[in-house]
Formats: sequence, C-alpha cells, structure tokens
Amino acid sequence: MKSKIAIVLLAAITFSCQMQLDELALSPNNNNGNSSTPGLSQNSNSGSIISNEVLIKFKSGISESGKLNALKAISGTIQEQIITQEMKEGGDEGFYVVKTNINAIEAINRAAGNSLIEVAEPNQIYTHQQTSVTPDDLYYGTGQLWGLNGTYGSNANVAWNNNNMGSSTIYVGIVDEGVMFNHPDLANNMWTNPNEIVDGLDNDRNGYIDDVRGWDFANNDASVYDGVSTNDVDAHGTHVSGTIGGVGNNSIGIVGMNWNVKIIPAKFLGTTGGSTANAIKAIDYLTNLKKSKNINIVASNNSWGGGGYSKLLLAAIQRADKAGILFIAAAGNAGTNIDLTKSYPASYVSPNIIAVSAIDVNGLITSWSNYGVKTVALGAPGANIISTVPGPNGVGYAAYSGTSMATPHVTAAVALYAAKNYPTSTSQAASQIIKKAIINNTIATPSLNGKTITGGRLNVGVVGFY
Repeated sequence: MKSKIAIVLLAAITFSCQMQLDELALSPNNNNGNSSTPGLSQNSNSGSIISNEVLIKFKSGISESGKLNALKAISGTIQEQIITQEMKEGGDEGFYVVKTNINAIEAINRAAGNSLIEVAEPNQIYTHQQTSVTPDDLYYGTGQLWGLNGTYGSNANVAWNNNNMGSSTIYVGIVDEGVMFNHPDLANNMWTNPNEIVDGLDNDRNGYIDDVRGWDFANNDASVYDGVSTNDVDAHGTHVSGTIGGVGNNSIGIVGMNWNVKIIPAKFLGTTGGSTANAIKAIDYLTNLKKSKNINIVASNNSWGGGGYSKLLLAAIQRADKAGILFIAAAGNAGTNIDLTKSYPASYVSPNIIAVSAIDVNGLITSWSNYGVKTVALGAPGANIISTVPGPNGVGYAAYSGTSMATPHVTAAVALYAAKNYPTSTSQAASQIIKKAIINNTIATPSLNGKTITGGRLNVGVVGFY
C-alpha cells in the first residue's frame, strides 16, 4: 500500500447474551422476514434463546387442523412459516417460528411427546466471535498486516508473487452482520446481482425484492448496510470482508488475501445478535444463488456462534455442502475444548465445515480461542487483525481480535485456491479437494499441537494456491 490513512477509533462491539424479558405483541407472518425479537433467556448449552418462541417442524403430510391441534398443546401460535427455495426444491415442507405463552424449554418438552411433530427446538441467538478493537497503523509494508506476510501469517504474499491474487469469478458469502459495500477498499469486490434491478419487483424470482447487493434477514429488507460513520453498526461484517477481499494495489488502506473476489452479504446478525431461523434463511439464500443462478459461491464465512445444537440449522449447512459451498466457522472465544463443550456451528459434523482457532503474531494460540483436536481443523491469524470498517467518508480501518478474524483468513484461502484451480464452477467434489488442500498444507505449529486436527496453521504459500 502506498499511502497512510488515519485509523478510525472504534469502541469494542459487545453483544450481551442476557436481556430483560420484553413482552412484545407478535402477529402471524408467512413471509420471509423477521418479526420483532422478544427477550432472551438462558439456554442449557450456555447460549441464549428467544424466550416464548420455538421452531417447529411437523412430520410430512400433517393437515392444517392437525398442526393447529399440536400447537394448542404448547399454547402456540404461528409467527412465521419458513420454507426457502432450497427447501421447496428438496421436497422439504419447511418449519414454523411459533410464539408460545409458556417458556420455550417447557414448550419443547411438551412437543417432544407429540407424534405430529418431527423437530421442536429453541430459536437460538448467535453473536459474532470478536473479542476486542485496537487502533493501529495501516501500512502493509511495515508488517502490520501480519496475517498476510508475517512470520506466522498465511503466506498470502507468496501466492501473490506467483501471480495468484484471486479472481472476480469466485464468490464468497458473508453470513454475518451487514457489509459496507461502498467502502473504497471493498467497493470493486462487492457483488451486484446481475438479474435484479431496484424497481420494487422480484426480477430474478428468488423470493427477495431488489436484492441487488444481497439480503438483510435481520430486518427483512434489501439494505445490507445499516451503519453510519459515527457508529459501529455492521462493522464486524465489514471487517471480515476486508480480510477476505480488500482491494489490492489501489494505493489506500489494507489489502485482503484476495485482491480480486466477489463478496455477497447475507446479513442475519443485528445489534443484539441473530436467530437460528434467520441464519438458516441466510445460508439457504447463498445455496439457492449458486444452484439456480449459477453463481460460483465457493464458501461462506461464519464468524459467529453461541447457540446449542440445531437439527434445522445443520440441515441448511448440509444443503450448502451438496451445492459445493464450504462452511468456514469460528471456533469461538471461550478458551475451551469444544470436543468436550460443544460450540455451534463449529461443532457440527458435516463434510463442508472447516472450524478455525486463532493464533497471535508469535504463533501462539490465543488464551481466549476455543480449540479441539477432533473438531477444529487448524489455526489462523486472529489477534490484532487490521481491516476495513465504516468511518468518515466511508474510509475506516481498525484492528480486531477474535476467532471471527481468524475465520476469514481461511475463507479467503478457499477463494484463492479456487481462483487457481476452479475459476468457473465448484462442485461438491471440488469443494472437498479445496478443503483437503487447506488441511494438508498447514504448517506444524507447537501451540496448536493437540489443539487442532492438523496441529498446524494456515499456509497458502505452496503450489496449488499458485
């Protein structure tokens, strides 16, 4: 990078996992949107759930009267029916977000004995996996972007020097907060839906009106960036995007691991986190774009966690797997072994998942990073990572820490490998080849020995990535 830009100072983003119960009137809603969120209560898996709200999937072929009778048993009314295009195409009848007059856990216990109900689970709340925000200098040449070219970085500079700087034919989805798509270090690498125009119509017939830049599932609208220069709304999604695809060689700010790539925002995290139901819709949105619109989405970045096991969420991840989309997941920031104490979505078992721990500039796994020799694939740079954030006139940069920051390094590695080897289409089989390339080329790192499956850290400075 050729010029230095003043860094924007940001307060640390902290999402509370505990909120006071707020009784809100909710009405049935059969669209793809998200209704107002009631208060949160503690889940038995140490995550948070939306109290008085459950996700219900009925067994196939149940009549409407049968569904209503089943809901009476849990004092429930339908708030929203969720049946994404991916579910329809797979013959799945979808599921319902149900408002109850009793505690969610009690409702689930009652539903467990009902022969008409296939799945009953809480609508959990997930938060991003960021720990801190620290201002820092921006020059690439000074080594401040250590995750790219530092001693324990990803060796992205080696791939660049061998003429692989990514490709605009490769797409990645950001399942997260929104993304500041007009940030000057991101704008040229942001996706624009070629089949949609802003005219109040669903031109591409995917169920979402005017989704020119992606979709906001938290607010059920096409505005994928809701922040302003004076706050940090959507800063997290913007930050992970910069690590993946900050525009290279443009004389400003930072550079991502891919100088060229296309980023698709699928926002589901709001200011208080995001729900299971909206995460499912976001993941299915990307899967459908790939399958029905032939958009070469190679991976989704998932720098979030905090909920317990969800059969419905896992099913969405598995649908993405069948479409050849890798699911890169943050291991979490509790400093625990997630082989023993599960942390989702990182702890799910699906062929497309790559879970990531965080290391620091000295190659040490951070004290707050989760790990798991059976669950977490590898480590990647995650401490004091400088990237794009909102700021005055759209130009902002900050250093964040967390497994949230390690995860996009691996997502970016997927895109870099695909740019070299699968520039036009990535099948399920190809996605597994990419996953093996990520795992088989790690560099053994003492702090990760016995902590991750590979015992190593991310390395793209090898043949295959260039």
